[in-house]
Amino acid sequence: MFALIDISKFTTAAVLAGSIALTGCSSTASSSNNSPDGKVVEKKQEVKTEVEQVSLKDERSRAHVTRSGEVYLMRGLLDVFSRGMDTLAGRMRAKGFDAISYNHSNWKPYADDIIDRAKHKKVSYPIIIMGHSLGGNAAPQMANYLGARGIKTSLVVAFDPTEHQVVGRNVSTVINYYLPNGRNRFDKASGFKGSLKNVNVSNIPNIEHTNVEKNTGLQDKSIARAVKLSKPIKKRSASKRKKSR
Repeated sequence: MFALIDISKFTTAAVLAGSIALTGCSSTASSSNNSPDGKVVEKKQEVKTEVEQVSLKDERSRAHVTRSGEVYLMRGLLDVFSRGMDTLAGRMRAKGFDAISYNHSNWKPYADDIIDRAKHKKVSYPIIIMGHSLGGNAAPQMANYLGARGIKTSLVVAFDPTEHQVVGRNVSTVINYYLPNGRNRFDKASGFKGSLKNVNVSNIPNIEHTNVEKNTGLQDKSIARAVKLSKPIKKRSASKRKKSR
């Protein structure tokens, strides 16, 4: 006879995944809140971020880099629904960009690294920041933090953030591809002189919170904007840059 299978575990997992997807990954599990002046209010965290665990001393090859700029791409909650950011990072690396993807909760160590290197004129501009879901929330947070410390961010792209954000000074262009939830549009802070566009993408067939960052068309537009901002450089053979796992 056929054996009976206990599906309760599978049902629980499916309900959990569905719940997260339906709520738009609305958890506020980020390491800080947003402020146009770049101030960071830390929240208690029991577990160190992956960047802290592996240390920013870890490096990765930059031998492929043939374009100016540094691109930071952030995944959302638990990294589960944001793997399109990894794909986008890979596509940008194939174009010659110094692009890296990581969890949204790790943005501050990367921002501090940029600030430290800027003091020694070791940053490659333009700075470009992108993120999905909670990573979309964190993208302007990271840009504001850099801006408050004199670092210009040329482009911020958010893929369906979950919360309202305010973009401060020292950010040139902001594109927010969002599915309206009543609270996830971006606004300009006082002194913002750049370009900010909230683009409602709900008209795209089969678009959802869990696949918006995987949309090829939106990725293509983001890459095209980055290409226009950067310029070709001589290939570096031995240069390295810090990474996350």
